[in-house]
Amino acid sequence: MKATSTTNMASSLLMLIAAMPVTTLAASEESSEKNASKNMVKATDKKAKAQDIEVIEVTSRRNQANSEMTEQTEQLMSVAGIGNDPLSAVYSLPGIVYAGGDTGSPAVRGSSPEDNAFYIDDMPAGYIFHLFGDSIFNENLIQDFTLHPAAFGSEYGNATGGVFDVQLRDPRQKDITTTVDLSMLKSGVMVEGETFEDQAFYVSYRRSQIHLFLPEGEEDEGYTVFKAPISEDYQGKYQWLIGDAHKLTLSASGASDTGGINISENSEEGRIDPDSVGDFKITTKFDSQSLSWQYYGDEEKIMQLVAGHTVNTTDQIFGKGQFIKVDEESYNVRFSSQITWLDNHKLGFGFDYSKSDVDYSFDMIPYYCTENDADCNENKGDRIQDVATLTDEDIAVYVHDIWQLSDAWQLTVGLRAERNDYTGQNFVHPRLALDWFATDDLTFKAKAGTYSRFPDVDTALNKLGNPKIKSPQATHYSLGVDYDLNGIWFTSLDIYHKELTKLPRSVDENTAVEDAEVHYTNDTSGDAQGVEWLVRHERHNGWFGWASLSWSQSQRTDDLTNVTADYYLDTPLVANVVVNYELNERWDFGLRFTLRSGAKYTPIVGLRENPDYEDHFLPTYGELNAKTLPVYHRLDLEANYKTNYWGYDAQWTWAIINAMAQKNVSGYYYDPSDNDSLTEYNVSGEEDIGVFPYIGLKMTF
Repeated sequence: MKATSTTNMASSLLMLIAAMPVTTLAASEESSEKNASKNMVKATDKKAKAQDIEVIEVTSRRNQANSEMTEQTEQLMSVAGIGNDPLSAVYSLPGIVYAGGDTGSPAVRGSSPEDNAFYIDDMPAGYIFHLFGDSIFNENLIQDFTLHPAAFGSEYGNATGGVFDVQLRDPRQKDITTTVDLSMLKSGVMVEGETFEDQAFYVSYRRSQIHLFLPEGEEDEGYTVFKAPISEDYQGKYQWLIGDAHKLTLSASGASDTGGINISENSEEGRIDPDSVGDFKITTKFDSQSLSWQYYGDEEKIMQLVAGHTVNTTDQIFGKGQFIKVDEESYNVRFSSQITWLDNHKLGFGFDYSKSDVDYSFDMIPYYCTENDADCNENKGDRIQDVATLTDEDIAVYVHDIWQLSDAWQLTVGLRAERNDYTGQNFVHPRLALDWFATDDLTFKAKAGTYSRFPDVDTALNKLGNPKIKSPQATHYSLGVDYDLNGIWFTSLDIYHKELTKLPRSVDENTAVEDAEVHYTNDTSGDAQGVEWLVRHERHNGWFGWASLSWSQSQRTDDLTNVTADYYLDTPLVANVVVNYELNERWDFGLRFTLRSGAKYTPIVGLRENPDYEDHFLPTYGELNAKTLPVYHRLDLEANYKTNYWGYDAQWTWAIINAMAQKNVSGYYYDPSDNDSLTEYNVSGEEDIGVFPYIGLKMTF
């Protein structure tokens, strides 16, 4: 829900304060799908009775536990300055930028962060980033992480931007061990091991440490932290490998964030908007459980059925007695299957079902605006209250066929049909991918598809929005080429285009609506396009890393006035360099450097008197997103040292975030003082994270 500009500013301030045996061999056979069956080959030494020779007996099972991290994810883990968080590493990939400073959510290829979808172990998730922008996952539990930035397949829905697909690894069949992580950023403990034959588990818990560096009760320029921000998360799995073809997994995960700050009338925000004066506190939390059954048959046949239950809560207080409280309970069921059929064809199909019941209440002063409004203060409404329930039911079925036309050509044709109960809309989304393997080293890829997602919640609610608002939609096109130079150096080039329609627009004098209580319509459209170039060096002689350069453009158009403006996240040029070097068995070093042109912002061109409070001023804004922020650059450095204490493995980590002490500006704001007038006032820059060194220690017992 959108509360007030006060809430948004206070939230931003809070964020800123804020062993296999020797005789064992392994072999694997992977299908083209990510859940392809993998064989485990076990060899035992036997002496032949008739001859004095060694005989190797090979056995296999199709339901092997996927308990090791993929090479690509391991490299993402090694990016400097991210605390081994692969989701934070996505900002080192082309086409990804922060939405709102160094603690914002990811924006993918010119789309809004709200356009993205997140999956954890094949189940949709809405909460995977903490208050400070780090993900909710323990680094020791990630098995694979895949980003689909555009034109993704028919198995994914409810997204018009990008898809973040996270697979947590399976528990390892080994003696029970305990891993402890200690650092200035967060600390955690993890226990893992075998319970019975073919059964194993792990459980992990982490808690942030940033609150230890933020004293409570001390006032600073009118702001007083009374609840230092704390984030927590946990994950757990219990898995049973049944026979050679079945896998049963019980999973649980959860996360929470809380923090509070008092805003006084002497603070910057209090002087601009007295409605904000008071305690601002936010608490968010989710708990999720799921049960998954997987079957691996002959000839690459795969089936999976997952059922999940999630409870989300948000409790927010601000200003003089204002609050928002949301309790959501959702149920999800997903089925997917892959079979080989006909000659050179592989068929995938499945269905998704979800139902959510949302109980919400609020007492607040609303601001009816979107990210395409220059000044939300102009859309301030009267204080309102409501207590209501929202029910949303979604069902989707999909199918895709992978056709190996020849040794050089592969065609994937997909279709996804969706039904949303709340909006009353039906969609049929075609999706297409064509791959040309020109040589063993050169591949051309073309993809296209249509997409839709559920509207932003605050635009769809009764009283706050428009209960009849429709789903935003998009059409994606992508063309790419991959080239393997010599097995060590790889390069890729991608060109993309997105067309966005049915985006929300706030109601104003240009809007013709019959119901005065309707605050939003679907009268905004947009587009995004760009080129991304990536060069990657695989691990060789201790070195690995990548460099990327991207150009992009993103715009939004008011369909009622035909006025087009740059999108606020439009960042034309972005360059990234990631380098890692393993000196020896004990030492490795890494660096990450990011350089990008500034995002767009709407300039403050003057002041106006606050119509609700005498002797108070509000900023007057100029043309939407007409200015560009200064160029951004940041260097992160990291060193890791492996050792052991008392016979236990340990690793020290030293890192410096923003080692060049660059003062990167993420926006500008009106900075009030006692002598302000309509023509004399101060505008200050909001700076991202400064120099931040930290130390960490990880031990396994």
